[in-house]
Amino acid sequence: MRRETLDDNLTQLQAMLDEMGPLVVSAFRHASTALLEDRRRLAEQVIARDPIIDGHRAAVELLAVETMNIHQPMVSPLRHVVTALRCSQQLERMGDLAAHIAETVARTGDRPALPEQARPLFVEYGARVSAMAEKAVTVLRTHNVVLAAELEADDDRVDAVHRSVFELMFGPGWTAGVPAAVDVALLARFHERYADHCVHLADHVAYAVTGRTLDEVPL
Repeated sequence: MRRETLDDNLTQLQAMLDEMGPLVVSAFRHASTALLEDRRRLAEQVIARDPIIDGHRAAVELLAVETMNIHQPMVSPLRHVVTALRCSQQLERMGDLAAHIAETVARTGDRPALPEQARPLFVEYGARVSAMAEKAVTVLRTHNVVLAAELEADDDRVDAVHRSVFELMFGPGWTAGVPAAVDVALLARFHERYADHCVHLADHVAYAVTGRTLDEVPL
């Protein structure tokens, strides 16, 4: 797996992340579709493909560690290697969260994983999180720090939907019962954490490019 030069290794690390990112975006999109349309077979496909994402993370880690051991990069190149490690970990966690959504769909049996009265909120929830994932992967590919900064505002809107889900469950109009409320709470958590990892991913990219976190970058 080792390349001849440090630049070769950095290029390969970026290519590996560029391959991994769309897999994670697709995993969430398919998990969301499975949830909203009650498609258990699609959910099972998301679960079955999660080890592929894990394998990409392991390959990035192997090359990153090898690069640091052999080439001993300094300052900016070292930031990029460390960022590749961190981004692969964020992407793997995002894949895990998509798989958790799919697992909820797969294990509910004949009962829909999502009560009908929660469906409109999760239509919005899924669309907003999916858009964040697309944006985060674009940031990862292009190193666009200005685009990265947008994700914090996007996450605020996702958090607002998250609060609306709990307001629904604890409000007087909730009729789906306790087991459904437990599933909805978990599903909301998986969506919210996935969005958080999108922000973390962008933050790591900003650090690689500027040496600063998003909060410290003057835009």
